[in-house]
Formats: sequence, C-alpha cells, structure tokens
Amino acid sequence: MARCPFARWMPLPWSAGQYTARPFRIIHHTTEGSTAAGAFATYQQGHDIPHFTIDDQFIYQHLDTDVAARALAHPSGTVQTNKYSAIQFELVGFAGRPKSHASLTNVGRLCRWIESTHNVPAIWPNGLPNPPDRGRDPGHHNRNEPNWRTLGGHYGHCHVPENSHWDPAYTAEEVQTVMAVPGADAEHQIVAETAALTDMAVRASRQARPERIGREKKARAAKKANGVKKAAKKATKKAVKKRKAPAKRGRKGGPKAR
Repeated sequence: MARCPFARWMPLPWSAGQYTARPFRIIHHTTEGSTAAGAFATYQQGHDIPHFTIDDQFIYQHLDTDVAARALAHPSGTVQTNKYSAIQFELVGFAGRPKSHASLTNVGRLCRWIESTHNVPAIWPNGLPNPPDRGRDPGHHNRNEPNWRTLGGHYGHCHVPENSHWDPAYTAEEVQTVMAVPGADAEHQIVAETAALTDMAVRASRQARPERIGREKKARAAKKANGVKKAAKKATKKAVKKRKAPAKRGRKGGPKAR
C-alpha cells in the first residue's frame, strides 16, 4: 500500500480499479473552485475523484496510489487514461487564476514523494502547461499520445489524450515553484509537524496536571469528610439506642448488682 505519510487520509470508495500499464506519471488538475470542501462535495456527486486534493494548508489523500483514480475522461475505444498508472491530484483553485505560493509548495512536497515512491522522473514529456490567456483557455495544448503511452513524468490535464480540459494552466514561475521544492523539504515538514504535535502534547499534559492533582485532593478530602460524617451518625444512633434500652434486672426482680 502507498499512502503519503504527511497527507490527511480521507478515503473515498470510487477507484477505477487496477492499473493496466506502466510507467507511473503525475497528473496535475485544478478543482475550478475555491475550497477543498467544495471539491469534496463535487466528488460525492460525480465520483470522478483524484488520489489527492491539495490546498494552501493540507494535502488530503482519497485513494491508495496503488489503485487508479477517476479524474480523467476515458471515451470508449480510446487510449487508456486513468489506468495508465496516472497518479492524480486536484489543486484547489482555478486554471485561469494565479495559484498561491503555499498551495504550490504543497504540490511540490507531494510531487517529490510520488517521484521517489513510484520512480517518476521530474520531467514534462508533453512540455509545460500553457499559461492562461487573460484568464481563459490559451489553446494549442500538446496531447501527444505516443509520449503519454510510453513516458513517465509530469502531465497537466491539458496534456492527456482524449481530454478537453486545459488545467492546471501554470505559469512558468508556478511550475518553477513546484519543481524547486526539494525532496528533503517533505521530510523536514514531517519532522517539524511531529515535533510541534509533541510539544503541544507536553504543554497540554503540564496544564492538565495541576488540575488533576486539585481534583484528586478534593476527592480525598470529600471521602475523609464523608467517613467522619458516617462515624458520627453511627455513634449518635448507638447512644440513642442505649438510652432507650430498659435496665437489666437480677433474678429477684431488683436491679442487677454490679
């Protein structure tokens, strides 16, 4: 099984099944929406899911990368798309708009992990994505089928045969940001996040300790007070019973001699 160690596991049940050919490749999509929650709602409707969804804060994983996703079109009788070992992610955002640096950094982190895990070369066989033309589809996308069939690497949705979408429409600077994230950065982020969580746990434990000790002291005091109260009650009952009891007499009817 292949799950990204720094992604949030958010499984969805709609895989396309097993892959039918190698090598592995990475497919870049954009959600055409502004939130991850909006993307999740769309997945529930059409079930055309990627392996990952990425925003400026988190990377969510929906499928193990050892099975195929369903975010690419595959018209009947045409070259295979999803099952050609296409590991796919949806970046929250729009093809025609700039992408945030934080989101692109998360894209780079994930890409380094996929490259190292599935032996994907850091190349773009069909060239870089065409950037938007005043926010619109620039056209002239290279969907070279022989490259798609035989070469691993990075592809935009705009590069996949038999598909018509033009995302992700990265600019050259955005591609550079994605490809420049070092492989060590992903590991560094994991270590940093783990350390932060550990520190948070330690602080929480320290804060909880005085409160716990206080509760324990109160419980002991209450228990002690309750014990004293019960003893006093018992002694009172005993004294009352003694006063009410008739005096014992001797055999002749008189008071018993002491």
